[in-house]
Amino acid sequence: MSGNRPSPPWQAPKPTGGKKCKLQLYNSLTRRKEEFIPAKPVVSWYSCGPTVYDHAHMGHARSYISFDILRRVIQDYFNYPVLFVQNVTDIDDKIIKRARINYLYSQYKNEERAPDTVAEDVMEALKLHQQRLETSDQDKHRMLMDQLNKVNVFASALQKVRQKSNSSAEELRAATVELVVAAEPVLGEWLDKEKGSTVTDNSLFLTLPRHFENEYNDDMTKLNVLPPDVVTRVSEYVPQIVAFVQKIIDNGYAYASNGSVYFDVAKFDAEPDQYYAKLVPEAYGNQAALQEGEGDLSVGADRLSEKRSQNDFALWKNSKPGEPAWPSPWGNGRPGWHIECSAMAGEIFGSHVDIHSGGVDLKFPHHDNELAQSEAHYKCSQWITYFLHTGHLHIDGCKMSKSLKNFITIGEALKQNSAAHLRVAFLLHHWKDTLDYSSNTMEGARQYLKLVTEFVLSAKDAWRRCGPSSTIWLESEKLLNASYDKIRISVHEALCDSIDTRTALEVLRELISEANKYINSKNEVNAQLVVNISDYVVRILSVFGVPLPAVGSDSSQGDGNLLPLCQVVADVREKLRGLARESATDVKSLQLKQLELCDDIRDTLLPPLGVRLEDREGGAPSIKIVDPEDLKKEIAAKKAAEEEKKLEKQKKKEAAEAKAAQEKSKVLERPEDMFRTAEYSAWDAATGIPTHDAKGEEITKSQTKKLAKLQEAHRKKYEKWLQQQKS
Repeated sequence: MSGNRPSPPWQAPKPTGGKKCKLQLYNSLTRRKEEFIPAKPVVSWYSCGPTVYDHAHMGHARSYISFDILRRVIQDYFNYPVLFVQNVTDIDDKIIKRARINYLYSQYKNEERAPDTVAEDVMEALKLHQQRLETSDQDKHRMLMDQLNKVNVFASALQKVRQKSNSSAEELRAATVELVVAAEPVLGEWLDKEKGSTVTDNSLFLTLPRHFENEYNDDMTKLNVLPPDVVTRVSEYVPQIVAFVQKIIDNGYAYASNGSVYFDVAKFDAEPDQYYAKLVPEAYGNQAALQEGEGDLSVGADRLSEKRSQNDFALWKNSKPGEPAWPSPWGNGRPGWHIECSAMAGEIFGSHVDIHSGGVDLKFPHHDNELAQSEAHYKCSQWITYFLHTGHLHIDGCKMSKSLKNFITIGEALKQNSAAHLRVAFLLHHWKDTLDYSSNTMEGARQYLKLVTEFVLSAKDAWRRCGPSSTIWLESEKLLNASYDKIRISVHEALCDSIDTRTALEVLRELISEANKYINSKNEVNAQLVVNISDYVVRILSVFGVPLPAVGSDSSQGDGNLLPLCQVVADVREKLRGLARESATDVKSLQLKQLELCDDIRDTLLPPLGVRLEDREGGAPSIKIVDPEDLKKEIAAKKAAEEEKKLEKQKKKEAAEAKAAQEKSKVLERPEDMFRTAEYSAWDAATGIPTHDAKGEEITKSQTKKLAKLQEAHRKKYEKWLQQQKS
C-alpha cells in the first residue's frame, strides 16, 4: 500500500518586498524616466562619435566614459545583448577648413618670407581678424582678443629690430619667425580666405581626420572605454548617404537647389503624424543654432539663398573649389552633417533604433534634425525609442573654453590622473547632470578608489590570517550579513533608477565601512563573509569598467617573488646573528635594536617586493600585496610627514628655549615696587601695596585684596628669577 502514498502538496512562495524593480532610463524625448523595453532580443544602440579634426578633450571624455558605463551596466549587469554602433565624422566643414589652414600655413612658414613681407601680410590678416572680433560669443571674443594681443607684441618686437640700424640678418630672421609662429591662428584664417579655394589635393582632407581618429582611439583605450561593435565612417558610406537623401526627396520632404539638397522642415512639420524638434521644441526657428549646425563653410549668403526657408537644413552640399567632392545625382558634393548619422544607423539597424546617445549640446539641431530626416525617410513617427544625453562638463565651475585657458585634452588629464580615477569621478555624478572637473572632484575620486583598494587588501589579509572559516555566526556576523543583503538591494534599485551610479557608490561606501568595522573589531573574523563582500564590491566596480589597481592574488605570490623574499629572510637572519654575537649588549639595548630591525623589515626590506606590513593591536600584522611604486610613494610621504612633524617639534622647542632665555635675561622689579606707578598716589610703607588712587581717594578693601593677590603671584616669579640669576 505504501506505493500509493501521495506526495504532500507544495506551496509556492509568495513574493515579498513589493513590485520587482525594473530598469528605467531617463529619456530626453519625454523628459522623464521610462521603463526600458527593447524592440528585439538584441538592443540596437547608436551613439554619436567624434568629429576628428582636433585633440579629444575632457568634454569628449564626459560623454564617452559615461556611455561606456551605461553600456556595460545594460549588457553586463542587466544582461541585455547589445549591438553598439558609433560613427566617426571624417567629412565636415571643421575638418575641411582645418586641413586647408594647416596646409596653407605650413607652406607659408616654410617659404621664410622677408621681414617686410611678413609684416605686411600680418597687417592684412589683422584686418580680417578685426571683422571676426564682431561676435556675440563672449568666450570666442576673448580668445580672439588674446590672439590679437599676442600678435601685436611680436609685431612690435619685429618692428623694433627692423628700425635698429645695426640689426643683424640673424636677429631679423629670428624676430620674423617668432611673429609667424605667434600669428598662426590669425595668418591661418587669412590664408584660407585668400587661397583656400586653390587647395585641390583631396588626400589632405583624409590625412587630418585619420591622424586624430587614431589619437582618439588611443585615448579611449587608455580610458578603458570599450570599442564599438561597429564603426561607421562618413567617407565610407557616401553612396549609402546619397541613396538615403534620394529617398527623402522621393517621399516629398526634401528638394534640390543649385546642386545642394535641403530638408523641407515646414512640409514635414505640417504632416499630422510628424513633429519637428521633438527634443527641444522651444528651439524651433533658432537661427544661431541652425547656422552653427550647418557649418562655417555653409552659412554664406549664397547658401542661404538656396533655401526655401531659413529653417531648412542641408542634406547634401554642392562642393565649392577647395572642398572634397563625391558624385551624386545633383552634382559633385558632400554630405551634410546631420544626414550621416541617419543614413549610417539605418544601414545597420533599419527603420528603428532602441537607444540613441550623445552629448547634451547635440540635442538641437543635430539630433532633432536626425529624427526628422529618418522619420521622413522611413515614413514612421518614432525612429528612436530612448534618447540619452550626457550633461555638460565644466572646469572649476566654468565652461571649458580655449579662451578661458581651461581647455584640457584627454592626454593632459591622464598625465594628472589615472583612468580609474577619472572613471570614478564620473561615477560619483549622475550621467545626465553637469559634472564639474576640479581638484576637489578628483580628490574625492582618489579617496574613494583608495577606500575600495584598501578594503580588498584587508579582505585578502583576513583570508590569509583566518582561512576558509567555519566558525559559528555570532551577532556581529549576522549584523554584517544583514547590511550586505540590504546594500545589494539598494545597489540594484539605484541601477534600475536610470543607472544611478552615484547612489550605488555611496551605498557601497556604507558597506565597506561596516565591513572594515567588523574586521577591526576582532582578531578572528569570518573570512568567507568578508571575501564575499569584497568580491561583490569588485564585481560591481568591474561592471562599471573601473580598472582596479593590481592588489595581488595567491598566484602573484609564487616563484616570481620567492628569490627576493629568500634574500630578505637571509638578511634578517644575518642581522639577528650579529645581534646575538654582541656579548656586551645589555638587554634594553638589545630590545631596542630588535625593534629597529622590525621597523627596517617593514619600511625598507619588504616594500621593494610590494609587501606592506600593517601592525595590528594584539594580533599578527596584516600583510598586503600592493604595487611597489605605490608603496614607495606612501613611505616617502610618511617620512616627509614625520620629518615635517620633527621640524615643527624642533621649532617649538627652540621657541620655548628662546622664550626661557628671554625670561631669564629679563630684569624683574621687586614686588614692593610693582605698583609704584601714576595710577596711585600713596602706598603702604612695608608692603608697597597702594592705599590711595591717583585722585587721592582711599583704595577699597576688595581692591586691596586683589592687589595683594597680584603681588603674591609676582613675588613667586621674582623669587624664581632671583634663584636663576644666582645659578
